[in-house]
Amino acid sequence: MRGTTVSTAAGGWRLGVVVLAALAAGLLGVLLAQGPARAHDHLVPETALKKGDRGLQSGTRVMESSWRRPSGDLCELETTFYRTRFPETDSVAAGARLRVRTFKAQRPDSFEIAAYRAVDAEGRPVGEGRLLGRTLERVVENGRTVAWDAVFSVKNPGRDYYLISEGHWQDREGCGDDQYASWSFHVKTRA
Repeated sequence: MRGTTVSTAAGGWRLGVVVLAALAAGLLGVLLAQGPARAHDHLVPETALKKGDRGLQSGTRVMESSWRRPSGDLCELETTFYRTRFPETDSVAAGARLRVRTFKAQRPDSFEIAAYRAVDAEGRPVGEGRLLGRTLERVVENGRTVAWDAVFSVKNPGRDYYLISEGHWQDREGCGDDQYASWSFHVKTRA
């Protein structure tokens, strides 16, 4: 009888492992299906440069980001300094309306896009950046805000636009501090 009890316990243990593995796989699937960082997840959001519905580039984190997240009763600060660099260029028509999509449901408190004409040999912007006029538009899926688009135009023909965008958010859950990050993009307008 003792052998039967051990055998049943081992079988129950195996069944428990299988059930836990299935639950973990299901949870992982749900997390992966959620996509990029959303509001109040305490992560630096991802960005993408788009023309209409077509994605051109993923944002490259540059310069600096500073993000706080709760850690027990304290707040943990993550400040990261990045090497400034730009992705390969995408060609767009002069006058094209582009959008930097920020995958965070919370509206940014501020969002700027600076355009530079050139970079040095190490890939850093040269000279003063020119702030581009932009509007912020909410991105809604299934009735919920999932991202924000900073919409702007690149007007001058035959020109490189080395773009650096910077967003700021006031953390409304957790630590309550200013959080910010910068991303780079690169387009060239056709002559």
